[in-house]
Amino acid sequence: MSRERLKSLYASMDREGIDALLVSSWPNVTYVSGFRGDESWALVGPKGEYFITDSRYTEQARKEAKGFKIVERDRRTLSDILKDIVRQKRIKKLGFESHIVTHAFAQALDKTAGSSKVKATRGLIEKLRETKDAGEIRALRKTADIAVKGFHYIRDWAKPGMTERQIQARLEYQTKLLGSEKPAFDMIIASGPRASMPHCQSDGTRTRRNSAVLVDMGTVYGGYHSDLTRSIFFGRMSALFKKVHKIVWDAQRAGIAKAAPGVTCAEVDAACRDHIRKMGYDKYFGHSTGHGVGLEIHEGPTVSARSQTVLQPGMVITVEPGIYLPGRFGVRIEDMVLITEKGNEVLTRDLDKSV
Repeated sequence: MSRERLKSLYASMDREGIDALLVSSWPNVTYVSGFRGDESWALVGPKGEYFITDSRYTEQARKEAKGFKIVERDRRTLSDILKDIVRQKRIKKLGFESHIVTHAFAQALDKTAGSSKVKATRGLIEKLRETKDAGEIRALRKTADIAVKGFHYIRDWAKPGMTERQIQARLEYQTKLLGSEKPAFDMIIASGPRASMPHCQSDGTRTRRNSAVLVDMGTVYGGYHSDLTRSIFFGRMSALFKKVHKIVWDAQRAGIAKAAPGVTCAEVDAACRDHIRKMGYDKYFGHSTGHGVGLEIHEGPTVSARSQTVLQPGMVITVEPGIYLPGRFGVRIEDMVLITEKGNEVLTRDLDKSV
């Protein structure tokens, strides 16, 4: 874990007027400490860095949370540990992640440290996570490559008559053979008219000839996620499907072409949405155009009409417009895009968009 991350965080904390931050979000704990488990906390600040966990994880924490003092909580509550550290280190203002902890926990924290010493924060670490460092980009390249190879495999392997769950299980198995730690999410295999549901839950429905199968998949490598969506078509493609697929493809190309440093996420969304609107299908595209991807499958920045986040080199977003015709079919094309100094780079490369 790079010390640069903590230095950047401490600068943000200083602006917030806090001298310590209790990190409760597990992806954020991983980001600041390097620990890859769960049910643990990090207390960080210029006065000291503590990793709070229980006996299940202490050995792992000693290996992964380099530079942190490991505090085992088996015989003490988290509140007791925090009270001791706040007193010993003379912490004047303790921040906590208000968007993560429960209201009950926040009340307990007030009692533990004293309400005058506690301050709610939101998104301090998530904002830093939007821009990836070199190590994160390497991991994202690798997980994207695994996803691409997995899709190549399943496109060749899947046949009409197989169930959605059969294809899903084989895809998850194959991506693990390729190096994935686990699926990035419950992979979506949506056949025929079921693909008109953007987040269809795969089931025992059998695929058929002369129909499309929507594949929305992702993998995890080094803790980092990939996200990729394509269609597979069995047999003869209808004229309407060809038309809609081309509209989505052209819309996605417009969005990717727009993605560059200094451009807002809303402008990328508009580039996709304007083309679909021009072609008369805007009412069939309801979701946002994309999202950031990294330690979580959905993280900042959001690529939507309301997002004024300005793209910066090192950000990794998805561009995934879609058209969904209820009861008929759905088409979504999704790629991971790295924002570079001069423009962008599609990480899910080596994959055509034809069906």
